[in-house]
Amino acid sequence: MAGADIEGGVSEVLSTILMVAVVVTLAAIVASLVFGIGLPEEPKTVVVTATRSGDNVTFIVHGGMNMDRITEITCWIGGTDPENENFTLETRAGATKSWSVPDATRIVVVGKFEDNESWILVDKTL
Repeated sequence: MAGADIEGGVSEVLSTILMVAVVVTLAAIVASLVFGIGLPEEPKTVVVTATRSGDNVTFIVHGGMNMDRITEITCWIGGTDPENENFTLETRAGATKSWSVPDATRIVVVGKFEDNESWILVDKTL
């Protein structure tokens, strides 16, 4: 019967579109593996707080998932310029240190980890 197979070409078109989509997806996956585009690294979690009480700023290390990987915690008064005051905190949960800071200023706390990466743990004005 003439005209009975009217939609016979639809499945061919859909299968072609699906095959192209599969090939493009596989090509993207292979390209990301070949060119070294990997998943982003998880942020390192270490909690340090800085609070002001009068002219003193108190720094407290609270801990975190990556405390075992941290090698140094440096506190900067006034930003990370080498001319600004800085000191280190102990790398253990519960470590505290107070510092006299009479005026409102930028406080930056940087943690250095075993893999030589540095992460900003605190950056605020107190």
